[in-house]
Amino acid sequence: MTDYIIKMDLDKINPNPLNKQIYGYNPKEHKELKKSIELNGLLEPITITRDNILVSGHRRFKAVKELGYEDVDCRLGEFDNVSVALVELNRHRQKTSTEILNEAEILKQEYSKMVKRGAPKKGEKREGKNWTILSVSERLGVSTTQLKKLMSIKKYSPELLEKIDMGLISVGKAYTIIREKYILNGNGGRPPKDFKTEYRELLDKWNPSIEDLVEEINISKSLSIVGASRKNGERDENDFYITPSSLVSSLLEHEKFDGNIWEPACGKGDISKELIKNGYDVLSTDLIDRDYGKGGIDFLDDSVKEIGVHDNLITNPPYKDGLQFVLQAKKYTRNKIALLCKTTFLEGVERYEMFQDKEFPLKVLHQFSHRPTIKKKGLEEKDLRGMISYGWFVWERGYKGRPTINWIK
Repeated sequence: MTDYIIKMDLDKINPNPLNKQIYGYNPKEHKELKKSIELNGLLEPITITRDNILVSGHRRFKAVKELGYEDVDCRLGEFDNVSVALVELNRHRQKTSTEILNEAEILKQEYSKMVKRGAPKKGEKREGKNWTILSVSERLGVSTTQLKKLMSIKKYSPELLEKIDMGLISVGKAYTIIREKYILNGNGGRPPKDFKTEYRELLDKWNPSIEDLVEEINISKSLSIVGASRKNGERDENDFYITPSSLVSSLLEHEKFDGNIWEPACGKGDISKELIKNGYDVLSTDLIDRDYGKGGIDFLDDSVKEIGVHDNLITNPPYKDGLQFVLQAKKYTRNKIALLCKTTFLEGVERYEMFQDKEFPLKVLHQFSHRPTIKKKGLEEKDLRGMISYGWFVWERGYKGRPTINWIK
């Protein structure tokens, strides 16, 4: 927002209709504000857009108009989202419970619109990728717990909100009432849960990423098909997967590499061995020593500059570090980078920006038409039927043209 102050005729200023939808009208407060302005003048300019839409100062605007003002000091502001700005500029206002809930609903709607707009344009900044109770409560300056309680009260007994605002009952007391009556079914014990109820509770508790959800669902399906089970039920800390040699040979059938190759997440050497078998000079390193190559080498640490630049880089990176692997690989690779990643690697705002690189651009996605079988540490040694889509993402320095998709049977 700028600090550019101008004089503007009141008749040219358009109140934001959303303000009336969110905030109520208190005759006593209005009378006191009007008296203050009459005695002291308008101490703080109202805020408008360049289209003369009123964003902050609706109560002051109404007061000065009734006092006979013809014009008023205005602060010109530029906003990515006027509705979000309206709420943000009222952050320190004394609000009723209903007003807080109205603000939360508006923010939820606006964040949803931002998601539906798709990937951002170059240089454009978004308020948020997804709406969550945490982001809304943070924007409102209200604790997440307090906002959740107010939402529950509105859902089950909205008439209690008025009592809260009148000071007749606290938010905590009102929530206890609706919790006993509706959430616990009035008997002090939780009602029987179904799958959807427990699933939603788990989502609220852990807030997992979409990638984690898809991975866990797919692995569970695979295990049920083959009768396998997890060892310890824990995810491997470093996302160690065994890469089938057939996936590497498929890459080499469709992509040629000139010069030496660095495999910076070599694991037990599954990729490296296949590359060597095909006549390539390969340097194999890994963060973890798995009795192959050189262990203790953190590829994402710039100390790897001591290893030097290589002609090509081929690896199956930990999915959670995929973007960082690409960015780091571009620093230490002359010609081509090939990463085995889930097809969903195409998604994401941060990865979108990476894919716009023109100097070392994505050349081709070699997409497997089938879903490869990949063994994972932590599962019994039984083949899992492939449930996740994979492909080889190949970047080539100096490549001109749009990325292409090549299907591998």
